[in-house]
Amino acid sequence: MRIIALVFTLFGFYALDSQEMSGSSMEIYHEYRMKNSEPHYSLSKINRLISKLTPTYPSKDETQAENEKNYYLALSEKDFDKLSEKEKFTYIMINPEYRSQDYFDEIILSDEDKKIFGDLPPTINGATWSDRQRDFLKTNRNMVISLIKEYAVKDLHIGLNYKKALEEIKAKEAIPFLVDFYTTKDKKDKDILTLLLILVREGSYYPFVRSNIYRDLYGDKSITNPYIEYSPTNEDYVIKTATNYYSRSPKKRR
Repeated sequence: MRIIALVFTLFGFYALDSQEMSGSSMEIYHEYRMKNSEPHYSLSKINRLISKLTPTYPSKDETQAENEKNYYLALSEKDFDKLSEKEKFTYIMINPEYRSQDYFDEIILSDEDKKIFGDLPPTINGATWSDRQRDFLKTNRNMVISLIKEYAVKDLHIGLNYKKALEEIKAKEAIPFLVDFYTTKDKKDKDILTLLLILVREGSYYPFVRSNIYRDLYGDKSITNPYIEYSPTNEDYVIKTATNYYSRSPKKRR
């Protein structure tokens, strides 16, 4: 009887340990999804500038309660304009200027590493870009894409902020790079597949719009965090659809 009891005790311990490992694994992958990239150019200088910033509030017309919830952590126009274009890129990537307490922490979903989501996480560490930051990204889209490619290859990672920037500027030009990066450098990062889906969706690519996967991901607007299960078949579909969309899209003359 002692032997049987010991076996059950060991089994119970093993089961508990497996659950703890599973939970830890989920958190590790979630943190990986949320991880941002840090541009290399003038990073120390930009971090020093950011460390001196103090909150400013949107409007005196808003109630005090709203002001306390929503604020900017931003360089003055004068200091922002002093930065070079590449320094502005570094600043924008590591300091989205608009903060709000309404942005709650992302819920960790079970088996995120086994899902292809329809959307990227909505914020970058609870912050979003200000209007001037969005304008800069769109106005300087070629430089933004080029720098993201350069730094991602060096770091072997495309952070959430880089993905959000490519989404913001609807960077279909980056599709071949994203496909190659995913297939040769970082197949762990299923949010690269998500970004490919978003870029194809933004182009209203008809073969995708009429697909079952499109309906599963975007057909019901009430669904939060829509996803399809990861599988080699779904992975292959996303890559082929994005590649076909890019190959058939008009290219800008250089």
